[in-house]
Amino acid sequence: MKISVIMPVFNTEQFLEEAIESILKQNFKDFEFIIIDDFSTDNSFNICEKYAKKDARIKLYRNKKNMWISFTRNKLIQFSNTNYIASQDSDDISELNRLELEYNFLENNPDYWVVSWNNIIIDENWKNIWYRKYSNNIKKIILKKSPLSHPSSMFRKNLFFKLWWYDKNLNYAEDYDLWLKFYANNYKIKNLNSNLIRYRIWKWQSKSNKLKNTIKNTLFIQQRAIKQYWINATFSDYMYHFWEKILLCIPDRFVLFLFKKLEYKKS
Repeated sequence: MKISVIMPVFNTEQFLEEAIESILKQNFKDFEFIIIDDFSTDNSFNICEKYAKKDARIKLYRNKKNMWISFTRNKLIQFSNTNYIASQDSDDISELNRLELEYNFLENNPDYWVVSWNNIIIDENWKNIWYRKYSNNIKKIILKKSPLSHPSSMFRKNLFFKLWWYDKNLNYAEDYDLWLKFYANNYKIKNLNSNLIRYRIWKWQSKSNKLKNTIKNTLFIQQRAIKQYWINATFSDYMYHFWEKILLCIPDRFVLFLFKKLEYKKS
């Protein structure tokens, strides 16, 4: 096996089958697919179990209680048997050449430690509604917002273990903290200009109904990056953090509207 695809699952039964199949149908076949159900209360675990019985590449586990995302992601990586970790969310869809392109890039560019892609944004009805493009000017944006698409990322596991894992106290923006650790330790990260993930926006997703919690965590992570990871902040960065604090004082719906307006472009 050359790649470990990891997928945490919690109450995504309506989208789960297509997420699983988007991995099983990849052009690149030499992978293991590790799934942990985080004590779902819907039919998610049974759906995973059905697929695990049909495909030996799937290794299925279940938390005995709801442990949240960072704990579950760390556990998934502990169970992996390769050095390449590909993230897959249980409500998203990977394009069929995703793993092949990510693996080839990291194999051919040993000085890079994580690779990611742009996102096509879809809604609950599988309709393409927007896209999100990520910049490669990492230095300019790293202290303003997450520079990578976590659901479309692949990174080297040996580096992950060096950099203290996902922070188990963060259940929102935990991936942003990880990218800041990569950057602070001078490990190169790369966005490639292609759309290899269809990223779903839906009612119960954390970005839709927990956006202010994400902003609070983001502010904490940014301050820690400056004070503990020793990343130099510019005046522009501090002004951006000031506006993030302002967002905490305005209605949730308007915050979500602004986020979509600034980050998403029409498909």
